[in-house]
Amino acid sequence: MKRKDDAQQELVAHLPNVVIDAARGLKHLPAVQKLNGVLMFLDISGFTALCEQFSLQNHGVDELTKTLNDYLGRIEDLVLKAGGDVVEFAGDAMLVLWEAPSVESRVTAVVKAIVCSRKVMKTCNNWDTEVGVKLGVKIGLSAGEVLLTYVGTKSFRLFSSSGQAMLDVNAAEKYCDKGTIILAPSAWALCPERKGINVEKLDEGHVRVLNIRKTWAESELTKESTPQEQQKPKAMDEFPSFRKVNMKNVHKHDLRPFIAAPVLHKLEENQPMEYLCEMRDVTVVFINLSLDHGHDHSRSLQGVFDKISTAVLQFQGVINKIFEFDKGTSFLVLFGLPGFKHEDEVGHALQCSSQIIMTLNDMIEVRQVSVGVTTGKVFCGVVGHPERHEYTVIGPKVNMAARLMMNYPGKLSCDEETRHRSFLGTAHFHDLPEITLKGMDNPGPISEYIEADVGKDHSIPEAKHAILGYVAEFLEALNTLDKVCVSSDYRHPLFLVVKGEPGVGKTRFLRSVIDAAVKNDMRILCHRPSISSAGNPYTTACYVIAELLELGGISSPQEREQVLEDRFEGTELFNSLSLLNNLLGIQLTAHESVFNLSPAERTRALQRLLGRIVQGTQLDSYSGTLIAIDDAQYVDRDSWGYLRYFAGYSCLFVLGMGALRRSEGALEGPLVPEGMDKVLNSPLCVHVKLEGLEPVNMEALLCQFLEVASVPRELTNLLASRLTGQINPSWVKQCVTNLLHHQLLEINTEGRQPHCNVAEGVRLIDLEIPASLNGCMVSFIDRLPAAERTAVKIASIIGASFNSAVLSHLMPLTPTHKVLESIGGLTSAGVFIYENGQLRFQSVTLQETAYGLLVEKQRRKLHERYAVYLEQRFLGFAKKKKKSFSLRKKKSRMVQERKLGGSGEMTLQVIYPQLVTHWRKAGNQTKTVEYLIHAAESAVSLGSTMQAISFIYQAKGMLPTQDQVVHLDALAAQATTSLFLTREKRKHISVNKQRWQLAAAKALRASREAASKDGIKAKQPSKPVDLYHAKPVVAPRLPAAVSQEAPIEQEELRRRDWPVVAMTASATVLLFLTLYYTLVIM
Repeated sequence: MKRKDDAQQELVAHLPNVVIDAARGLKHLPAVQKLNGVLMFLDISGFTALCEQFSLQNHGVDELTKTLNDYLGRIEDLVLKAGGDVVEFAGDAMLVLWEAPSVESRVTAVVKAIVCSRKVMKTCNNWDTEVGVKLGVKIGLSAGEVLLTYVGTKSFRLFSSSGQAMLDVNAAEKYCDKGTIILAPSAWALCPERKGINVEKLDEGHVRVLNIRKTWAESELTKESTPQEQQKPKAMDEFPSFRKVNMKNVHKHDLRPFIAAPVLHKLEENQPMEYLCEMRDVTVVFINLSLDHGHDHSRSLQGVFDKISTAVLQFQGVINKIFEFDKGTSFLVLFGLPGFKHEDEVGHALQCSSQIIMTLNDMIEVRQVSVGVTTGKVFCGVVGHPERHEYTVIGPKVNMAARLMMNYPGKLSCDEETRHRSFLGTAHFHDLPEITLKGMDNPGPISEYIEADVGKDHSIPEAKHAILGYVAEFLEALNTLDKVCVSSDYRHPLFLVVKGEPGVGKTRFLRSVIDAAVKNDMRILCHRPSISSAGNPYTTACYVIAELLELGGISSPQEREQVLEDRFEGTELFNSLSLLNNLLGIQLTAHESVFNLSPAERTRALQRLLGRIVQGTQLDSYSGTLIAIDDAQYVDRDSWGYLRYFAGYSCLFVLGMGALRRSEGALEGPLVPEGMDKVLNSPLCVHVKLEGLEPVNMEALLCQFLEVASVPRELTNLLASRLTGQINPSWVKQCVTNLLHHQLLEINTEGRQPHCNVAEGVRLIDLEIPASLNGCMVSFIDRLPAAERTAVKIASIIGASFNSAVLSHLMPLTPTHKVLESIGGLTSAGVFIYENGQLRFQSVTLQETAYGLLVEKQRRKLHERYAVYLEQRFLGFAKKKKKSFSLRKKKSRMVQERKLGGSGEMTLQVIYPQLVTHWRKAGNQTKTVEYLIHAAESAVSLGSTMQAISFIYQAKGMLPTQDQVVHLDALAAQATTSLFLTREKRKHISVNKQRWQLAAAKALRASREAASKDGIKAKQPSKPVDLYHAKPVVAPRLPAAVSQEAPIEQEELRRRDWPVVAMTASATVLLFLTLYYTLVIM
């Protein structure tokens, strides 16, 4: 019980009394609390210089913390004894309120504030420190209405101070010098018996307090105090009386949303707040807003918070405070705090700031946005009095960010350190004119950041440094690109496959190939399938065709249909568009020439159509098309056949291939799907294998990973001594991440370039370094705290990405806050990465390693638990029901469930394959068959016929019940029949046709030229062109060695090189009718 009381008292110490009183009643946000009283704005000088001197003189953080707390604690002790409430800490400033609802009580409050100010001046001005820096104060006082505006969400809240008293105290502060007390006219007007106070009159009614008579203060305070107040003792270790009374009504869950995340972590770990105090590299972002006063201020502030919070959360930053002083409304955002450390935090801060500017500029309430960003060492920690303190950041870089924000209005400005450490390239920065910054002797060059990556694909990460090693392999890749760009026929390589063990640098190699292709003016399409999409038929094929046709942003089938019709109307391809129905989930009317085709002829026609689309959409501005697919081992087996159809004239697939694994639930059968096997063994496929880097690259690799100019020889020798052959870059990265995470290495940023040192007292030679990537991963997981170790193992069964709610469900015996704590630790350690509102593993290898640490019994139990979660979350199951299977009774509900899919929600088309996967891994065959049938139903209803047949075929192979067989037969009949259905023409949707008509005309000319060269007479324009019997634009390629005098052999090679698309368990497009016969008639 005492521990709970201590934790609650610590929460109270982080908040002012007025917020504690209001917290319980805050049911809806935004909210405004109206108060009256006297405000003190206390500005401390010397904090920045103090932090600098402690760092330069190599004093410890403990000494700095003690100095800060001694000084601030003394000031707050005087304030608390005088009945003041410390409302806000603003770095080196403090805002104090004496709440006084009536005019009479405000008179007393003014006297208390003046007396308190005099005591602070006498005690704390010219305060000596051990490093020779003198600390001083200046104070402004005002009286009147104070507004506290509360914004945020249920789990995270902030408050800001505004109102007339705030305006007055800000105006008074402008007249302050070190060691002075300035009264605003509103405070001076309340002073009684002015003969007892000596002042110097200033402009606009402000006065400077020179001295006061002791008898004046005593008489006024005695006159206004009650007997109880006069007799009540004031002890330093005691809360003010009104705060003490309200402690009975304080509830922890009401206060937690106001507390900084690093503080909450320490509280939950039952660790002292001193552990939070440190000098650390942080990127500081100050955002200043000029708001239109014609709108409701609280609603405007909530709207701004929502926009900023969304971006900050996405980029793993923390909103620390909101200020509403004389500079308008300002947000302080920090990147790199404990629990939020990320290797790309500087770049993230700039990208986040740019996104914030763009979103805020769209708000009518915002007139101007200015952002200042700086990077460097600052003091982070809890400072203040034992009874009232806050987590804050102090240092020159904090002040500099605020100066940049105010001196470069309307711009995203940053210092040289931020520009250098962002690794975003010179194209993102413009030099800004030099401006003298207050308190900054030599701020260095200042730059403006500009978001210059519009349209850039982020699926394969950008490279920060030049690629190391792999010279011969990269030359082979460049040679392949050259052949594609200069080839005038179809005999160039179609596939470039990059293979290698996990962690050897396949993704980095792909990025280098992409960059080279961009220089060759090639069109780039990137895709990175995940393990969760591997079981969803035709995912990759659908993505590629949608991107080629620029349909990625159009989700409605009706809109897709009309866009395609408008783009290709009047072209040779128009009558063939119905062949795309199954890939794009549309139902275009089948032209007569298509309707009468046999399955084999349809396959060949689709092959030609896809090739023509690649060529027709390429336009004259590109020399070719490069389609890069990383983690290609996760391309679903049904898409592999289509990849060959896309490849053709000036088109190259670059595939990063990881280790191949047998399909889940398949104990036997081919490891490599048929379609993949045909691609990998094609004579037009170039293979590049990455074996690892030569040991000579170790030092350069370490410098790249650590982002330093030099590393200790001891580290290089240690890692080199553990090599059994070539360098695995991921192993090296994981090793140094381990060393950094456990503070065995230090990054020294002193000097012009950062460098790495071994931490004091550490002997690297004594450390055990795993000799393999897997061993390194296991070692890393084993060294995690027990709760985090459990969390990472459990998360490994979910898939590519997940959220905290899922992990909490899978850990029912662990409190939610403990789960969140583990997630924070794992994110800080680099195990998890937060992006787009989801968590994901830092690498697939790490996920697979964690999954391998679970025994089979644990895996099955966890897969079952996650499957049940998906049922409850998306299908509305209250509990598992043991009932006989009856899909027909659920027909109406199923139709309603399919309407679940909305913006940002998972549709049943996505959920059912996941349920199939997890029930299969749980060993529950009955459930697996049930959801295969559901998945087939969903696919049929959405027109995804090929996916439906794939699901049906899988269900047929798992011994379904007789009722299920009957239903599967009906679905198979419906799926195959739907291939020949027609539809009424949709309403016209206006689309700009000019670009696509030009592209189609170009494709038509190329087709006629190819036909002319091969001696095939083109049809007259007056008649519809039968593209299925004409020479295709993208013809199947033949090996160069094939003789032109052997047409029969050529046709055989063509058939062998271009088989029909491979479906799950070898089902293909050519076998549609065969499937119908097998599934239904027999």
